[in-house]
Amino acid sequence: MRSVCKGLTPLAAVLTAACGNWSNEDVAFVEALPTSEHVHVALPNSAAQAAGAAPSSALTAACPAPGASQVWGWAQPAGDGLNALVDGMLVFVDYVRALTPTSRTSSGRTWGPFDDQNHPGKEEEVQMTRSVNADGLPEYSYVFGARVKGSGDPWTSILDGQFTGATARSGQGTFTLHFGALRTLGLDDHPLTDPTGDLSAQYDRAQDPITIGLDVGVNGSVAQFDYDYDGYANGNGSFSYKFVDANGDEFVVTASFDAAGEGKADVSVTLASLPNTAFSFSECWDANACVTNVQDKYAGSLWAPDGISHLCAGGVCPSGPCPNL
Repeated sequence: MRSVCKGLTPLAAVLTAACGNWSNEDVAFVEALPTSEHVHVALPNSAAQAAGAAPSSALTAACPAPGASQVWGWAQPAGDGLNALVDGMLVFVDYVRALTPTSRTSSGRTWGPFDDQNHPGKEEEVQMTRSVNADGLPEYSYVFGARVKGSGDPWTSILDGQFTGATARSGQGTFTLHFGALRTLGLDDHPLTDPTGDLSAQYDRAQDPITIGLDVGVNGSVAQFDYDYDGYANGNGSFSYKFVDANGDEFVVTASFDAAGEGKADVSVTLASLPNTAFSFSECWDANACVTNVQDKYAGSLWAPDGISHLCAGGVCPSGPCPNL
């Protein structure tokens, strides 16, 4: 094996501590594994501004009525929650990056068995294989298995996935973390907030826009939903997310935004008091997250005088500009 200390890409920089034990082929396998940056939702600052805009805040005071966009503010905790889940998923991957492969073949790598440093009495193994598809691109498959140390039991998959491309920063892949398996093995460190089912991710960084999909099962901090994110090179993007408020009302939002942070959203609302009926409205906001335009057909009705959005005081909705997205 020759050293690959020189010329390591940022993704493989964590391998520098093991230089001398890694080959270029080892690095190729490891670079096919996902990192947080590849599957993080990235929102403009206006989402964070709106998320922190309490009624008495300086932002709301600076916004003309009806104030800052609450809908856009919900995107920030949704994105933060998804990113935290992804980071938790990839702890296993990050650990393997610091280990030299235990065995090698021309089409595969194995790491382990090795002790789980955070869960005494448990051991893990990673199997990774590579092939070439009809377009000549490398395809990787990987399985992270775990079991009780010394049990001789078959390995239980806790994380598995596939990837196509030269490196994870410029290809496409999928992976799934099995929270049920983690709980059964005693490896889940956040059982109150982690999903009770699988958490699956799909990402494609081979095109513009990059796309990320996260399918979340029942979860304590992020609503069960199939989240979708698109991010363009020019800073534009879109994000579909779900928010459940303190009343139990559910809001499904598809928001589009530009690099400056202005945007618009289509919102579907299911009230806890009317679980079988869906309502809808749309709204726009400027780069300061201030609401500029609302389309709400329920405004002025007897049962919702301010509209289902609560943004149309006395039945009159803001009619200002919307970004051309």
